[in-house]
Amino acid sequence: MFSCSVLSNDDEFTSFAQALRSVSSDELDHLDPENGPAVLWRSVCQSKLDNPMSLTPDERDYWSLERNTWQLVQMLYTQRTAGPQPTDQNILSNPYLPPLNVVNIHLAKSKDLLELSTVRDWLHTCPTQTHPAEIRRGYWPYSKSSIKHIIQRQNPSKNFGSKKNTYPITSLDPDAPLRPIEPRENSSSEPNTLGSVPQTADYTDQKGQLDQLDQDYDRAMVRTLYEYVRAGEIGLALDFCRQCDHPWRAASLSGGRLFYDRALAYPGPGSNLISNEDQMDLIQSLDGGNEIDSQAGRSGCLNRKLWKSMCFEMSTNKSLPTYEQALYGALAGEVSPVLPVCSSWEDHIWCHINSIFEKEVDRIIESSQMGYYWSHGCLPSEIDESQKGKESSEANNFMDVNQPQPDIKLAMNSAFDKVLRSENQPLAESARNPFHVAQMWLAIDKTNDLLETFASRLQSTGEDLPREKLSHLLRFFSHLTLFLRAIGERINSDVANAIIRAYVHVLELENKHDLIAFYVSELQEESGVETYARYLISLGPEADRQTRRVALLRALEHGLDLSRVACTAVQLTLQDVVKEPMKYQDDGALQRLDHQLNDKQRHLIRSLEWLTIDPVTYQYALTQGNLLTRYFLASGHPNAARQVVRSFPPDLLSIVAKEKRPDEILNADGLIGATPHEVLEFTQYRDFFNCLELHVQVNEVLSQRPLDGAPINKVQAFIQPLGHLCDRLFESIVEILTSEWLQGIKSNPPLGNPTTNERDPEQDRKIIRKMYVPELVFRLHGALVDSGHFIPNNMRKALELSTIVADESFQNYLEFLPDQPRRSNNNNAQSLAISTKLNNSSGNGQSHHKMKDYLREIRALVLMILARSGSNPLKPVINNT
Repeated sequence: MFSCSVLSNDDEFTSFAQALRSVSSDELDHLDPENGPAVLWRSVCQSKLDNPMSLTPDERDYWSLERNTWQLVQMLYTQRTAGPQPTDQNILSNPYLPPLNVVNIHLAKSKDLLELSTVRDWLHTCPTQTHPAEIRRGYWPYSKSSIKHIIQRQNPSKNFGSKKNTYPITSLDPDAPLRPIEPRENSSSEPNTLGSVPQTADYTDQKGQLDQLDQDYDRAMVRTLYEYVRAGEIGLALDFCRQCDHPWRAASLSGGRLFYDRALAYPGPGSNLISNEDQMDLIQSLDGGNEIDSQAGRSGCLNRKLWKSMCFEMSTNKSLPTYEQALYGALAGEVSPVLPVCSSWEDHIWCHINSIFEKEVDRIIESSQMGYYWSHGCLPSEIDESQKGKESSEANNFMDVNQPQPDIKLAMNSAFDKVLRSENQPLAESARNPFHVAQMWLAIDKTNDLLETFASRLQSTGEDLPREKLSHLLRFFSHLTLFLRAIGERINSDVANAIIRAYVHVLELENKHDLIAFYVSELQEESGVETYARYLISLGPEADRQTRRVALLRALEHGLDLSRVACTAVQLTLQDVVKEPMKYQDDGALQRLDHQLNDKQRHLIRSLEWLTIDPVTYQYALTQGNLLTRYFLASGHPNAARQVVRSFPPDLLSIVAKEKRPDEILNADGLIGATPHEVLEFTQYRDFFNCLELHVQVNEVLSQRPLDGAPINKVQAFIQPLGHLCDRLFESIVEILTSEWLQGIKSNPPLGNPTTNERDPEQDRKIIRKMYVPELVFRLHGALVDSGHFIPNNMRKALELSTIVADESFQNYLEFLPDQPRRSNNNNAQSLAISTKLNNSSGNGQSHHKMKDYLREIRALVLMILARSGSNPLKPVINNT
C-alpha cells in the first residue's frame, strides 16, 4: 500500500508505476476511496499542481485536467461496479412514500440515472475560479440609512443616487427594487412624503433603487450564491444568506429540497428496502450536501413544482442581475439563463447535465406510482384492467436493476455534442482537448470506443502534439487501460497492447529503463515478449554486457519468460540475415582474418549475448550462433564468423551436451536429435578457425626466416617451432579433410521456437565447403612448400595432401570442380550461382578453374623436388603409405 506523501517524492513515471503495482495486490480494493490507484494517480496530479512555479501554463492545464479525469474514473466505476440494491416489492405501489425516497429508489435502481447523478456530482468538484463575497451583517444597511435620512428631511427625490430622476425604494421588502413606486396626488402646499412621486409622464412606472453600495454587494452576493450552487454546495449558500441577514433569500433557494417524512420513509422490520445508511448518502447527495437528521419529523418542500415555476420566472426576469438569473435558472434546471455566466467547458457541461438531471427528477415524481399522493394531491383513481396490466409491467421493469434508459444517454450525448459544436471558438477548442474528450466518452459509458479511437490515432497524434503532451496522454491512457482491466472491464486486447507498447516507447525515451519490464509484463504474453525483446534490441551494441544482463533479468522479475524474451530478441535481430540474399565479396581472395568488423557485423554478433547470459538459452544460442557463422562464412567474412565462435562462454558445449531435449525422446525415425548435430557443427567451425589461426602462426614464423649464411644454432632455433607448427597445421587440416566436414548435419529449430528460415542451412554448408576446402588445401600446400626449404619432409607432406584431395572416399576434389546446373528453389539457385562463381573467378577477375590451379601447384612442387634432389618425388610418398 502506498501513501500519497510517498508517491509525491518520486517523479510522475515512478509514482504512477507504484500505484499501479497496488492493483495486483489482493489485499487492496481497486476502488478503495483512499488508496485505490485512481485516487493515488489523482494525488500525483495534485502534487504537481501544488508546485505551480515548476510548470508552464499548458502543463498546469494538463495536470489539472488529468486530475479531474481520475476523479471521474473513481466516481463512475465505483458506481458501475457496485452490486444491485434489493427493493421491497410492496414499497413500489406505496402512494404515500415521500418524494425524496421515491427519487432515491430510482437512483439506486437506474444505472443511467445514477451515472447521470454521478457525472453531475463530479462536475461539482471541478468548478472554475470562485469570487467569494464577504459576509456582511445587516439587511441593506445603506438603503435603510438613506430611507431614514429621507424621512427626516422629507425630500425623497433630491440628489438620490448618481443618475437623474432616480428614486429610492420606499420599503425594505425583497421585491421593493422590482416594484414601481405608486404616484400620489400632492397639493402645492403639502410637501412630498415618503413614497410619493409626482404624477407626470416622466415618472410613470418609476422603480425604486437600492443604494449603490447595497446594489454592488447584492451583485457580489448573488454571484457567490451561484458559485455555491455550481459547486453543489446549496447548504453553504443557505448558510451564507443567513449570515448576511438575508433569511428570505435562503428560503427562496431552499424550495428545491424534496419532501421527506421519516414516519413514511422506512418500512417495517425485515423489509428489503435499501439500508438507512445508503438512503442517507443519497439524500445528502440530492439535498446539496446538507446533513439530514434521521430523527427529524419532516423536511423539504411539498410545493416544489410551484417553487420551480417561481425560479423559472425569476430566471427570465431581465430586471435582475445576470448572476441572479443564472442562480434561479440553475435551481429550476434551465439552460439559457445559465449559459451567459459559463466560462469553461466544465461550466457549460454542468449547465446541461444539471438540466437533464432536474428534468429526470421531475419526471420521476410526476409519473411514479410511488408517492403518487404527494405529486397529485390524491390517491390513484380506480383503473381498468388494461391499466393494471400496464402498471404491473412497469413494476416488473423497475425491478430490473440494469434497465437501460436510452433517453438519458441520448440527452447527455446531445449536451456534449452541443458544446463541441459551439460557435464560441475557444469553447469548441476546449471541448476538443483530449482529456475533455476522454471525460465525455467516460461519462456516456463508451470507454472502449475511446480507447480504440485513441489507439487508431496514435501515429497522427504523435505528429500533431509535442513530445511532452504525447507522453502525458500515453501515460494517462495506459494506466486507464490497466485500471479498467484490473477491475474486470472488458478491453480489446489489441487496443490495450498498442497503447501500452506506445507508453513503453515513451519510457525508453525518458530513460526509465527500470520501469519498462514492469509495463511490458502487463501486455498479453505474445505481445509482451516481443515488445520487451524490441526494447532489448533498442539498447544497441553500445550497451555493455552488464547493462544487458540487468535489462534481461529484469524481465524475470516481472513475470516475463526470460528464455522467450532472449530468443525473440535474437530472432528479430537475425531475421534479415535469414531472409536477405547472400552477397559474396568478389575481391579475388577471402578477406583476411585481421579485418576489422563493421557496425552491422558487430551488432549481429553482440545480439547473441542475450542467449549467453543465462544457461537456459544456451541451446538456442548454439543454433543461432551456427546460423550467423554460416552467414558470415558464406559471404566471405571469416573474421566475423570467428568472432561469433569466440563470443560463446567456455562452458556452453558442456552444458548443452548434458541437457536432454524433448525432440530426442519423441524422434520416431531413429535420427539423432538436433542438439548433437548443432554441437557437431559448432565444433567443426571451431576446428576450422583453429586451422586458420595455425596458418597465420606459420606465416608469422616464416616471415622471420634467417638469412642465408646465418649461424646453425639460429637456423635450428627457427626450424624447431616452424616444424612443430607445420605438423599441427597438417594434422588439423587433414582431420577436416578426412572427417566429412560440414556434411550430414541436420539443422532443426529449437523445440517451441519455430522460425521462418528461408535460407537452406544445408545449401549454405555446401557453399562454405566449396569456398573453404580448397582454401584450406591451398594454404596448407603453400605453408608446406614454403617451409620445405628448411624442412624437406614437408615437400613429401604436400604431395601426400594431394592424394587426400584425390581420394574417392572423401571426395574433396569435388569442391574444386564447378557444380552441375540443376533445378532448385530461388535461394538454392542463388547459392549454386555463387558457388559456380567461386569456382570460375580469379583474383584478377579472369575465369579459371580451381582444380587446374591446384594441379599447377602440384606440377610446380614436383619440378621443385626434381630440381633439388633429382629423385622420384613420388617415392617418399609411396614409402610412407
